[in-house]
Amino acid sequence: ECHDAHQQVFDPTAEIPVEIQCPPHLVSLAEEEIVVWVDPLDGTAEYTQGLLDHVTVLIGIATGGKAVGGVIHQPYYNYQTPGSVLGRTVWGVVGGEVGGMSTVSPPDGCLIVTTTRSHSSSTVNDAIDALSPSEVVRVGGAGHKVMLLLEGKAHVYVFASPGCKKWDTCAPQAVLEAAGGTLTDIKGVQIPYHASAPHRNSTGVLASAAGQQHEVYLAKIPQHVKDNLKA
Repeated sequence: ECHDAHQQVFDPTAEIPVEIQCPPHLVSLAEEEIVVWVDPLDGTAEYTQGLLDHVTVLIGIATGGKAVGGVIHQPYYNYQTPGSVLGRTVWGVVGGEVGGMSTVSPPDGCLIVTTTRSHSSSTVNDAIDALSPSEVVRVGGAGHKVMLLLEGKAHVYVFASPGCKKWDTCAPQAVLEAAGGTLTDIKGVQIPYHASAPHRNSTGVLASAAGQQHEVYLAKIPQHVKDNLKA
């Protein structure tokens, strides 16, 4: 019954184009310099379990191996609120702006960490414990976890495991960095997004919301955790 209630046909021709100013350093890019990483359904396991708010559609744009633009679409945003508009699309351009939402700073005086629901291990837990969080939010989908950072519902996203792929992180990284946040691997190294880059992010993910000190979180990740994750 649930699926019938949520089925929609989206007609993009009815949408008014957003007035987006492209940052000057990206204006003259040639098509062959652009790599697009797409995840049509991030949070697949959660989708099958009915956790529809964890689901995102991710379109990441990279050039020179770096994430420069991204779209995070939440098809079921507001699905638990009867009468509200279903779904929203958030986008960002690094060096430009974020659209589709108002970003919120996470609260002071505490540390909320978001991490995986389904890929827990001693390495994952050791990384989280090292940050001494006041709360741990375990949710599905890389896109959803980065949305928590943008919404001020978490300070840092920690994933000390090789479980996610380039198409999971390219779009979220671009949107987060457009908002002033940071996303690297668990060692603080930039994730490469060249067309020839390995699909797997074998050295994990560490992301922090805007205004957070990414280097401080990096320094707290135990060395044995970093050593366990080989490129």
